[in-house]
Amino acid sequence: MDPRLRRTYSRCVVEVARGTLPDLVNDLYDYLMIDLASITYGLKDPRAFLVNVRLAIDYDYLRPSVVFVVDYSRPEHRAVAESRIRWLRELSLDYILAEDEPAEIRAAKECLNKPRCIVLSRDYDPLTIMDEMIQPIKVSERAWIVMKVMVDRNCLKRRGLA
Repeated sequence: MDPRLRRTYSRCVVEVARGTLPDLVNDLYDYLMIDLASITYGLKDPRAFLVNVRLAIDYDYLRPSVVFVVDYSRPEHRAVAESRIRWLRELSLDYILAEDEPAEIRAAKECLNKPRCIVLSRDYDPLTIMDEMIQPIKVSERAWIVMKVMVDRNCLKRRGLA
């Protein structure tokens, strides 16, 4: 998302809830699409994050079907993506490749085809396609404090974007 569009969206996004990831998704959503690069950006150990997601699923702490979306659209992404794909396979975690578009956009498009689905990403881009999403406040290998946000489409209209 270009910076000007990001500024406009940031003014039109409303926080509706905050808490742990399981608190905001369990029993409300059947699918959780995670923009892998966005969420693991800056983590010391992204593999530890994936291990903990696997454990959360195995112990019924995280109930929606989790699908990671791996950015695979440019050659510079592919080098990093290969190791992430290997980890996802080792941990039997579901994933899809975003080969023709950014991962956050692919995640939102996939969500539109699934019942009760939400995207977890740092970027506002899913809100160009969907009305709500989950954004991280604090993500570490073990803790996922997030907020559910919605975009105010009337605000976007007033700013000439919808």
